[in-house]
Amino acid sequence: MSDSQLYFCRDGIHTHLVIPSAALLRVLPELDEQLRGTQWARIGWGDYLYYGSAQQSLMLGLRALLLPTRATIAVLGISDINQYRSSYATGRTYSINANLGVIDAVVAFISRHFKVDKYHQLIKVRARDSGETFFQSRGIYMCINTCNNWTSRGLKIAGLRCLPRLNFLPSQVERSVRRNGYLPLPLLLPEPQNTLVAKRSDLGLSKD
Repeated sequence: MSDSQLYFCRDGIHTHLVIPSAALLRVLPELDEQLRGTQWARIGWGDYLYYGSAQQSLMLGLRALLLPTRATIAVLGISDINQYRSSYATGRTYSINANLGVIDAVVAFISRHFKVDKYHQLIKVRARDSGETFFQSRGIYMCINTCNNWTSRGLKIAGLRCLPRLNFLPSQVERSVRRNGYLPLPLLLPEPQNTLVAKRSDLGLSKD
């Protein structure tokens, strides 16, 4: 049952938590536009200017690491977790054991980071063509408080043994997950169209 399951994802220099959309919408119905019709919500946290920007320059990256900056929290709705995994062939995904109480605790952790305006509305920063939307977040981003420290805090709330203060790098978070007995799910690669045609030909079937 999706309501009692969560995922940890590593994609390059970023790490994410993936939680049931329904659980997040119960607390933040304002995210209906981003999560309507989806089963999962991928959540990430990062530097206000760099994370999700179309212009991820070296200067912005150095600024994010060397200076304390504002933060943003990202939401991406996922309809099919397997399709998502196949589209991120270079990333790794871990299925984390959870129950409804754990999911609620992780959702509470995530929801506390969304800033609101004077009308108690979420403050949108930017959106990508993929549908990923970035909102103003509580917290300060710096080299000793990165997206990976943030993800690690969420995993600790989920019951994993880890040291969020020391998990600055994605590799450190992933090692913590593995030390808790989890292994990455098998890679799911999309099957090339020409392979499907060849299989039909081998069976004596036409393309039509």
